Amino acid sequence: MKLNRLLVTIAPEQPLNDSFHQAFWFANQCSAQVTLLTVIEELCELKEVAVHSNTAVNIIDEAEKFFHKQLQHHVEVLHIQYPNITFKTLVRIGIPHIEIVKEAKASQVSMVVIDSTRDDKKLACQRGRNTLNIIRKSEIPIWSISSYSKPIDHVVAAIDLSNIEYQDFNTKLVALALEYCEITGADLTLCHAWRLDSEGYLRKWSGYDDNDIEQLSRKMKNERIERLKSLLTPHSKSTVNTKIEIVEGEAREVLPLYASAKGVDVVILGSLSRTGIAGFLMGNTAESMINQLSCSVLTLKPDSFKSPV
Repeated sequence: MKLNRLLVTIAPEQPLNDSFHQAFWFANQCSAQVTLLTVIEELCELKEVAVHSNTAVNIIDEAEKFFHKQLQHHVEVLHIQYPNITFKTLVRIGIPHIEIVKEAKASQVSMVVIDSTRDDKKLACQRGRNTLNIIRKSEIPIWSISSYSKPIDHVVAAIDLSNIEYQDFNTKLVALALEYCEITGADLTLCHAWRLDSEGYLRKWSGYDDNDIEQLSRKMKNERIERLKSLLTPHSKSTVNTKIEIVEGEAREVLPLYASAKGVDVVILGSLSRTGIAGFLMGNTAESMINQLSCSVLTLKPDSFKSPV
């Protein structure tokens, strides 16, 4: 995957804050093509208003012209600061998250960038409904930037080794994480959350004592470390500084705590569902983690995922 085609979503009249500039810096590093997209929400009520007011007839047309000019102005300013980027602008009309997902797929971008910083946040990790809908329904990776106060130094890729069927997906996730870190110059940690869920059964039905449990846990942990190492084997020539970390506990609980304690800048998550409606749910574990992570998040879907949009 080449992260050189970005779709940057800008809400109507939203200022280009530091979060956006983090994405533009990233795009400039890899001479990317960047499309600035604004979606005007189409209000059905305007059609009813237009029956009673001639001035309402062209409201959407006028708004579309206005935001086209605004995006063009952004490009004129940004091109001076980021000369390696090829900019395009686009205004779409409709339901924001649906139009963003549609455009990302139609233009075959490699990543969608969303600024998730909001003044009305009650929690640092709180992401809006529009952002979560895009993450749930997009086939394209989503980079949800929650804040920007320093360069990206530490990236964590959350690896799920609970099912052997995830091997191909983990391979894809690690390749994305390494490319992202090569562009940003960040260190990469492959982090896997694990615990021995069957400990109670082993104690009750197999007569395992503390020593038996400890030896078994050590063997299983070492096996998972080797599986993590195997994901890095094809990338032996990568210049990214990588390490492997296994944390004990439920992923949705311990990974957000790990990211906070280690000062992680970006967490890369595989968002796939083990159950539910294929092509719709992103997985309870992934969604729970997204709602707890205060840092930026990059989500990736498996190739088999088909967007419901």
